[in-house]
Amino acid sequence: MSDSSLPHNLRLQYSAAEITTAANRIGAEVTRWAKRVWAETGQDLLTVPVLRGGIFFFADLVRKIEHSVQIAPARTWAYESDQTQREEIAFHFDEVPVEKRSVLIIDDVCDSGRTMKLLCEKVLKAGANEVKSATLIRRKLAKETFQPDWVGLEYTGEEWFVGYGMDDSERWRNLPDIYVITKG
Repeated sequence: MSDSSLPHNLRLQYSAAEITTAANRIGAEVTRWAKRVWAETGQDLLTVPVLRGGIFFFADLVRKIEHSVQIAPARTWAYESDQTQREEIAFHFDEVPVEKRSVLIIDDVCDSGRTMKLLCEKVLKAGANEVKSATLIRRKLAKETFQPDWVGLEYTGEEWFVGYGMDDSERWRNLPDIYVITKG
């Protein structure tokens, strides 16, 4: 898709080449971990894409891991509890047990990190031996709650991302590059 067919308020932030470089780097590091896990336990690393935005990065990243991995998608969502008036994070795994497993949670963007932190905690509580996390973009914020183990790219600012799995009202998710929506 050419830039001329995109809305005028989208500004290129990360090219497909930059994304590939980040996935290659993280993939090499995760490969070392996956091989260690196999040598110590005889089990493949359990990789968990956070649906839906994380599937593009997940697909590229796991193809860079030079060892077998098992895949168990997770869907997360936030909701307000009527009784406590606080946001909760719920998640659902496909039918794959996490007990005594080494788990890698993979998402597209880590803003405050609250969702990824709670997901990691819940997976550990479900019996995983260890949980690590990887994100393509970590948004640098004044108040962060979680630092992923692997970060592809860092971004300072509050602009909304589109492309490479990220959307604006379900649009532009299929772009190969990542854009920010500007005000103008």
